Amino acid sequence: MFIKNDPLCLKCRSALKVKRKKVQIEGISFETFFDYDGIFKSLLLQFKECYDEALAEVFLYELSDYIFMRYQGYRIAFIPSSEKKRQQRGFDHLEKIFKEVKLKKVHCFEMKEEITQEGKNLFERRKMITNYRYTGKPVKKLLIVDDVVTTGSSLIGAYTCAKPYAEKIKLLSLAYKNSSIQ
Repeated sequence: MFIKNDPLCLKCRSALKVKRKKVQIEGISFETFFDYDGIFKSLLLQFKECYDEALAEVFLYELSDYIFMRYQGYRIAFIPSSEKKRQQRGFDHLEKIFKEVKLKKVHCFEMKEEITQEGKNLFERRKMITNYRYTGKPVKKLLIVDDVVTTGSSLIGAYTCAKPYAEKIKLLSLAYKNSSIQ
């Protein structure tokens, strides 16, 4: 295994601290790596909204091997963005971020209705719980991945619709926003 050069400068990397923890929302637990604030938030916005694809390597630097070892045998399924957002970006941001993780990726979720969560209140975000459909084949182990969890609606929705099709499900989020809207 070779050590890769960090795409961030030392000052930025020291500001982007991994704070790996388990979080529970509505009885469903997930693992997360960062708090959604400061440098993480600005890097993710630069990556997603300014289409700065070079930043994809920043988020899982030195975490890819951990994810591979921790979730060995799992297939990664990404919470989908709206089709409009994917077309604007020209890429799937989660696929880009998790590209180096040596686990099989599956595309097994789709939105029933094209909803973006950006700028939505709690009530509007809660609609995501029933907005996913599982379209994949049954699997033994599924790792459902999202970029940021605020209310948990997307993870809960994906988990709920995948439950009949997977023997074991784990949830993972890059960042968690401990928010008063929960």
